[in-house]
Amino acid sequence: MISALCSRIAALKSSSPGYLPALTSGYLLMGVNILVQFALTPFYLEHLGPHQFGILMLLLNLINFAAIGITWMSGGLVRIIGEFWAREDLVGFRNAFSVGKYVFTLYALLVVTFGITSWWLLEGRSPGNEQLFHFVLLAGLYLLLNYEALPERQAFVGTNHQATGNYIEFSRVISFAMTVYLLVPTLGDMSAVWIALMAGVVMQRLVTGIYWQKQVGHTGWRRYQPEMTPLLKRLVGKQGAGYVSYGVLLLMLQADTMIVGFLGGAEMAGQFVLLWKIPEAIILLLWKIPSAIEPRVIQLDAKGEKEQMHSLFKQGRLWFLLIVGMVSLLYMLTGQWLAELWVGEHAPDEGWMYVAGGVALFFNSFSRWPISFAYALIKLAALTRVAVIEVAGKLLLTVLLFPYFNIASPIIASIAIHVGYVAYGYQRIMRLGVPSA
Repeated sequence: MISALCSRIAALKSSSPGYLPALTSGYLLMGVNILVQFALTPFYLEHLGPHQFGILMLLLNLINFAAIGITWMSGGLVRIIGEFWAREDLVGFRNAFSVGKYVFTLYALLVVTFGITSWWLLEGRSPGNEQLFHFVLLAGLYLLLNYEALPERQAFVGTNHQATGNYIEFSRVISFAMTVYLLVPTLGDMSAVWIALMAGVVMQRLVTGIYWQKQVGHTGWRRYQPEMTPLLKRLVGKQGAGYVSYGVLLLMLQADTMIVGFLGGAEMAGQFVLLWKIPEAIILLLWKIPSAIEPRVIQLDAKGEKEQMHSLFKQGRLWFLLIVGMVSLLYMLTGQWLAELWVGEHAPDEGWMYVAGGVALFFNSFSRWPISFAYALIKLAALTRVAVIEVAGKLLLTVLLFPYFNIASPIIASIAIHVGYVAYGYQRIMRLGVPSA
């Protein structure tokens, strides 16, 4: 077993260069992010107080939600950048870079303008809101800076240099945490957090900008040229619409807490979070494995190396099945113990719910392997068809099952819809091989 695993790792190094460094650095980055978030929460509560802490969390969540209008285009930009890099077409690479700059920055400007204007019309003229308006302006500036720097970060993914990008991001997270610890006690309000966030983005933008100037040259902001128009049309045209549709469906699949809250109230929604939070975190960790290989799939497809891509899909799927199966079984056996260790007596006490959570963990994780390949190969229409069935079926079953299984109804619904069709449907997308759609 160990020798076979070592052989597989050696094969991955030769067949998919950059994959293992991307995977390990990705997990390192994720771990640091989690640690910083856990460490800063009591720090915020102590120095900002519950009221400002709540406002900070609300603004950060609104910024994350704003990404729904543009995240879909990130996938398209990564694909285009990856194609040009694989073909060693540096002119096309630079044009894609610049198009990304225009699109992401313009989107951020529109979102910030709309958000600040809406807030001002609804709340801005109320007495005592001057400080809050200051925080809203800082949040908007951070959003703008973050999106302007996005193409540099996406280029690391498209060129299969994810490890380098992850280590730069790692430095940004550490820089942010240190700045927060220095500024928050001094300034005494959440403006220190936004200043720290912006300082981290600016630092990262400078480093990534210098990196790509040395690697390629003439990247970043450039005057719009007519040859950029086909790239823009590709991003916002039919292919871009595919990324939009699938991105919206993914967001809806992650709305279980809101659905439970709507059906059973806030307290029941909180209980669902306690039941599902641990398996959800495990799923995100497992998803990093297929997600990290997407740039390699893009490059193999761009070079026409179909046989190698097909072999990578089949062999990788087998190993991923074994990993997901073992992790899911382990959670079924220890899930309730983990929840009680985490929140004590507040953990749901029905043991079967944790077993069901482990089964749902298995299906939701394993489906990610064909999803990642299909996403990298722009099989968006096929992905969207299956995702529509998954969203509609899961929502309908959750509502129907709620009187019988209450907080476990989304989990049972997810299992049922996967067993009924979705698990087969995602695998079927890749059943006939992996040519581009």
